[in-house]
This record gives sequence, structure tokens and C-alpha cells, in this order.
Amino acid sequence: MVIWKLRRWASTLVYSVALAAIDSTIHAAPPTVDPCTLVTPAEVEQVIGKLKGAPTSETLGDGVRCGYNFVDENNELEIWASGGAWSKLLHKDAKQPVMVRGLGDEAFMDRGKSDPEAVDLYIRKGVTLIVLMTRKALGDEEKLKTLGKKAVGRL
Repeated sequence: MVIWKLRRWASTLVYSVALAAIDSTIHAAPPTVDPCTLVTPAEVEQVIGKLKGAPTSETLGDGVRCGYNFVDENNELEIWASGGAWSKLLHKDAKQPVMVRGLGDEAFMDRGKSDPEAVDLYIRKGVTLIVLMTRKALGDEEKLKTLGKKAVGRL
């Protein structure tokens, strides 16, 4: 449990610091979209696993984070929403970006940026950037794409 909380805290810190440090000239207002409304708890449970309570939302700098707690503490999911201006900068800063077609205006996946076992899906649609984050698990990329499609449909 402690390791899981430390990993989640570390990924939150990495993402929020990245938004603040990549380019201090971009100051996007926090999005009006709550990332917790982009996918339903039932959809998350169907794709990833049984939830332990409702997701929690918090504003951190230029982004809003939605965190999910699962019964199986090995499962992890965070969804972030921020201004779309960050998309190009985060792509440039990505460790191993792989473009993903068919999601929003632009989408790419990156492995290992915040944690060697983590995978992040970045999707820009219009002026909004959403980032779905999970840890290496069987089918993690497809799980993120499935949830990403649902999220983009609600932007």
C-alpha cells in the first residue's frame, strides 16, 4: 500500500512539475473540464478493475487531476486535464513517444517518463489536453486507448 501511494504521488509530482517547468511562458488557466466526468466509474471498472470508492479530483497548477483507487492495489489510473498548449511541449519532452491515430486532434503514448513501468496517453482535442496514466500491466496500452476514446467523446 505504501509503495502504491508513493508511486501515485511521484507520478502526480512529475506531471505537475513538467507542466510548470517545460516552458514558463505558457500559463493556461485550469480547464473547465473535470477529468472525473470524462469516463464513468462503470467504464473504468469494466476496463481496469473494481473501484474502491468514487474518484477524487484536485487542481494542481495548470491541471486538474482525477485519481482512482482500486480494490486490487496493483491497478492504477489517473486522468489529467489541462490546456492544449502543453501538448507540443510534452511531446518534445517525452521519453519514447509513439503517435496514436484516431484520438482527438493529436495523440501519443509514452512509456517510462515518470516511472519505468508507467505508460501515459496524451490526447489533445481543441484547447484541452487530457492525459491518462497507468502502470505496466497486461494490455495497458489498449486499456488507455479504450478509456481515451470514451473521454474524447465527452470533451
